[in-house]
Amino acid sequence: IDFSPTLSPDGSRVAYATFRYADGELSEHSSEIAVQSLDGSERVRLTNNQRGDIAPSWSPDGSRIAFASPASPSLYGMDIRIFTIAPDGSGEREIADSTTALCCELAWSPDGGRLAFLGERRETASLEWVYIDGAYNPIKREMKTMPDYAVRRQAIYTVKADGSGLVELAWPQTPNAAPKTRFGRYDLYAPEESVSLFRWSPDGARLAFVARRYGEKDGIYVADAEGASVRRIFDLATVSESEKPLGDGFMPGIAFSEERIYEIAWSTDGSRIEFEASVARGEYYTPAVYSVSADGSDLRQPVVKEPGDRLKLSEKIRNGSGPKRIIGQEERYSFNPPQEMREWILSTADWGESKETVLVKILDNRLIAVDSNRPIDLDAECDKAVSGERRTAGLMRDCRTLLEIKDALAYDSHVGDGVFSGWSGYRPISEWTWVTVEGGRVRALEYILDMPLKGTIPPKTAELTELRTLHIRHNELEGEIPPELGGLSKLEFLYIGGYWDGQPGGSRVSGRIPPELGKLSNLRVLDLGDNELQGEIPAELGNLSNLENLRLDDNELQGEIPAELGNLSNLKELDLSGNDLEGEMPRELGDIPSLVYVDISENERLTGCLPPKRGLSWDFYPNLPLPHCE
Repeated sequence: IDFSPTLSPDGSRVAYATFRYADGELSEHSSEIAVQSLDGSERVRLTNNQRGDIAPSWSPDGSRIAFASPASPSLYGMDIRIFTIAPDGSGEREIADSTTALCCELAWSPDGGRLAFLGERRETASLEWVYIDGAYNPIKREMKTMPDYAVRRQAIYTVKADGSGLVELAWPQTPNAAPKTRFGRYDLYAPEESVSLFRWSPDGARLAFVARRYGEKDGIYVADAEGASVRRIFDLATVSESEKPLGDGFMPGIAFSEERIYEIAWSTDGSRIEFEASVARGEYYTPAVYSVSADGSDLRQPVVKEPGDRLKLSEKIRNGSGPKRIIGQEERYSFNPPQEMREWILSTADWGESKETVLVKILDNRLIAVDSNRPIDLDAECDKAVSGERRTAGLMRDCRTLLEIKDALAYDSHVGDGVFSGWSGYRPISEWTWVTVEGGRVRALEYILDMPLKGTIPPKTAELTELRTLHIRHNELEGEIPPELGGLSKLEFLYIGGYWDGQPGGSRVSGRIPPELGKLSNLRVLDLGDNELQGEIPAELGNLSNLENLRLDDNELQGEIPAELGNLSNLKELDLSGNDLEGEMPRELGDIPSLVYVDISENERLTGCLPPKRGLSWDFYPNLPLPHCE
């Protein structure tokens, strides 16, 4: 088991923690530090003890490797010490031996003069805490006292490479303040003061770190590397719209768990600090990237994401050359019963812009490079995806077509790429999201998404010649309906539309309804509602002899209702509401024996009379004065 890799400054070697040298059961192992060349050669074991060495970190000049080592042989030991060692295994020495360190980040200053790490000190005090009788009964509370509570106070420490000059960056505190009252057993042992992350300035003279006291919101502090001064430059409470008191909620002690600062980074000249935060905006937590001057002035908010979705913003911000920076990890989920798919991506974005470019992704523990300019070997991908299926020439063609559809849609946005993340040779085609395979062919394609698909409907879809169902709902598609879809002779269900139930957003599919759809002789449902379709209703739709449901509502259709719709002898439901239709109602509609529901509301220029009910349920706008025909 190898973990915690760190690259040497010259890029030639990797130091890492490993269990590879231990004997016996895994529970008996203790990890060691090893170094290896990038080509896999020259592996050198640096440490050999029973403590459990972890978290190696190269010094900037490559002469020393710092690492953490618990006093007991456990990765989870609380009494952690800091050591350094030469890359050849010589000169191991403990530094900061008077301080209890916390796992596991060790950060050298850019000049290698000092090493920063997170430490903790404890002091005994009396602690008040509120016992809550059950998570679902927050009203029944009881105040309790722990007289000999070990108050934990975290801080950043720096020390010189030889172990001298240890200092604590003590951030401003209220002198002699008693520990704050805890709410619930979950927070009983929470630190009174906690530090979540820290970063050196480019010149190595200062450290920026994120810290908070129990019950308060995160703040950003800047400290002199040798502890001469520590000042708070930003308080998350200043941009939050929430004043929820501590202890108000289902998990009282972590009322502010969603309002956090997740990452900080210095600008290359050291004048500003950029950071990512999630703050309360009404009922949502809104992720955003901020920028503030190193002295705490001039707060800016250059990047804002959609409210309520933390994962669409970065997990990490890293400075880099040029205008681009790595935005970092993002976790996405897709559901294709019975299997859940999880994907992680790494992406870049221009500072101040929201568009991201996916660089690499991890799918099912496989690292996959993503390059929209690199052609995909469709045959190789499909050889793998179809290998465990009923292999037919038709399914191989369907697989190639699906990958071409993915190529047409996936790179329009990172949202599209997330939708199609499982479409590759790493999964059997029968497990591809939104795809149904039966009898050795693709029978259904159903994009019904909570993560809306953007772009235009690829004409390539018409090459899936055995499709029975094409369902494109809950999306934000645009452009025209490809007339090529009229060639899907086996199609029985065709849905192209926006959001149901009045939800915001939705499809912007426009243009005319292709008359070629009238060739779909097996079609039972044609639903093109909730779009921006224009022009007249094609008379060719009257050729759909098997059609049972025709929905064209909430578009911008004009002209007369074709009398040819009276030829739809199997039609049960007809919805033409929310358009701008005109002319007389076709009396032929009253001759369809199976018709049980019609909605023509919000078409105020229709004239004539409504065919006799004969058991029909006619819905119409109250102000539409159309009598029933005799």
